[in-house]
Amino acid sequence: MSKQTILFVMHELELGGAERVVSNLVNNLDREKFNVHLCLFKKKGILLKGLREDIQLHDLKASRVMSSGHKLFGLILQLKPDVVFSSITHVNLLIGMFIPFLRIVNRDIRFITREVNIPSIRAKYMKKSKTMDRLYRYVIGNFDAIVAQSEYMCRDLSVSYQLDMQKIKIINNPLDTEMIIDSLEKGQDRVCFGGTNTINLLAVGNFRIQKGFDLLIRVLPYLDERFHLYIIGDGGERANIEKAIIDLGVADRVTLLGFQNNPYIYMQQADLFLLSSRYEGFPNVVLEANQCGTFVVAFQVPGVDQEIIQEGINGCLIEFKNSKAFADAIMNHAVSKDPKEIRETTQKYRVEKIVKDYERLFMFEG
Repeated sequence: MSKQTILFVMHELELGGAERVVSNLVNNLDREKFNVHLCLFKKKGILLKGLREDIQLHDLKASRVMSSGHKLFGLILQLKPDVVFSSITHVNLLIGMFIPFLRIVNRDIRFITREVNIPSIRAKYMKKSKTMDRLYRYVIGNFDAIVAQSEYMCRDLSVSYQLDMQKIKIINNPLDTEMIIDSLEKGQDRVCFGGTNTINLLAVGNFRIQKGFDLLIRVLPYLDERFHLYIIGDGGERANIEKAIIDLGVADRVTLLGFQNNPYIYMQQADLFLLSSRYEGFPNVVLEANQCGTFVVAFQVPGVDQEIIQEGINGCLIEFKNSKAFADAIMNHAVSKDPKEIRETTQKYRVEKIVKDYERLFMFEG
């Protein structure tokens, strides 16, 4: 059997959920079955250094995605891949618009996209998404297959875009357990938190409205002085979060850690991991915290439900925006849990299994 040529298309490879999924795929696909090409609109990002040397990398050297479509169009015509795969919304939109024209030249190319979020929710919170979404709903049906990260996302895609359910394939995000284990071993001598009488709470994510760190700050007044919140991340909402911390008088109980190269040692040493998002596509940080043996307290929102959280085992779900209930859950679960039992809940997300699911999809084996 001849190898399939797959062209992965991303804007760049900074540290984000979609970027990590693509990095896992291009690194772990079976080289006996696939020739792997990766096209970036800009060769940029921390994940570049972790790519395998046999990946054929194409740098479009573009300043913007939507104004550089002709470069991607030309690459596809030149390369003649069997499959084109994209996994970030504005790139998906661009490719979706091109598909009818590319099919005129080569009817055999198959196009697969992976949706990164809940469409019906995303447009409510992001102004740019509203305009993009209006266009996206007209072109997403051009793809041969659409990957949804969860059952919830699958249903939302079908309703929001009137997609044929047969086109939607549910594949969870991969968890690179070996990378996390290696990161923990490298940081095993580091102490992340001080104070033996402190209960250390951790949250991780980009500082944007979706992640709900403003909601998380509101929980602290319901907790006593033993509880200290650490947040790893940075972004455009940082100033607003800093203001909320001061306004609520909790500056002495919140530490903003900024970006950390190895967040996993913090996850392992934290007493609890907190997820305050307003919505999620598929919360990788929950899987990562669980792999580090840490229990998760999360708001129950679109994309965060019993599909991921096993109540009382690896985490618990709290009514959205109920700060008092969230604080009560923190106090109730701020005791030692069985790290082994928590880690076992992540087994079905191991990268080896998820990559096999993608390989079957790329071969259109069902």
